[in-house]
Amino acid sequence: MNRLSEHLPLSGQRTSIQRYLAGIVFSFDSVAGRIIEERMPVESARDPLRPSLVLWASDANGGDRREALPVAAAFALFDRFMLLHDELGDDSAESIGRWGLGQTLNAGDAFYALAFRTLARDVGDPARRLEAARLVGQAVLEAIEARPGDAERDAPMTAAALRAGALVAGASPLVAAAYSRAGTLLGLAGGAEDVQDVRRLTGEAIAALRRHATAADLAVFEEVAEYLARRDA
Repeated sequence: MNRLSEHLPLSGQRTSIQRYLAGIVFSFDSVAGRIIEERMPVESARDPLRPSLVLWASDANGGDRREALPVAAAFALFDRFMLLHDELGDDSAESIGRWGLGQTLNAGDAFYALAFRTLARDVGDPARRLEAARLVGQAVLEAIEARPGDAERDAPMTAAALRAGALVAGASPLVAAAYSRAGTLLGLAGGAEDVQDVRRLTGEAIAALRRHATAADLAVFEEVAEYLARRDA
C-alpha cells in the first residue's frame, strides 16, 4: 500500500521537506541516533505524500513556505515515529532484530520529541502554529488507538495534514474544514482495498475542494488522487 513510484507527485514539496529535515540537529552517535539516520530518507516513509500535502495546502491558500515547512517536516517525523511504534508489537520487525526492543523504543521516542521540537521552530504566527500542534497531536492519538492495518488508520493524519497546511496559511475555518474533509477521504482511499472504493473516495476528496482551490492547485491534488488510484490498482 506504500510503494514508491517514479511518478510520485509533489516532487518539489518533497525536496523542500528533505532539505529542511537535513537541518534538524540530532546526535547520531547513539544507537537510537543511527536508527533515526537510517529512517530519515523519504524511501523510509509510510506515506511519502502526507507531509508534502501540508505544503500543497499552504501554497493553495497563499501561505508562506517558511511557516509551513516546519509543520510539514513535523508530519514527516511523526510518520517515522508511527512506523517504529507499529514495529514494537512485531518481534519479526527488522529494527527490533537488528537493534533490540529498547533501542527501537528510544528511537521512536526521539522521533516523537523531534517532531514536536520541529513544530516550535521558525514560528511566524504562534496561534496558528499552536493549533497545528494540537491537530497533529490529536491525529497521532487517534492513529495509535486504531489497529495497524486498519483501513481508517491514516485518515486522521491526512486530514490533520491538509487542515494544518491551510490553517498556517491563514485560511478561514470554513476553508480549513473543507481541506480536512478532503484529507479524511484521501486517507480512507489510501487504506481501501477495492479499486472502486479508492476511485469513489478520491473523487469525493476532489469534490470537497472544488470551491476552495484554483484550477491549477486542484489539478495537482487530482494528480495525487490519481496516483493513489494507480498505486492500489
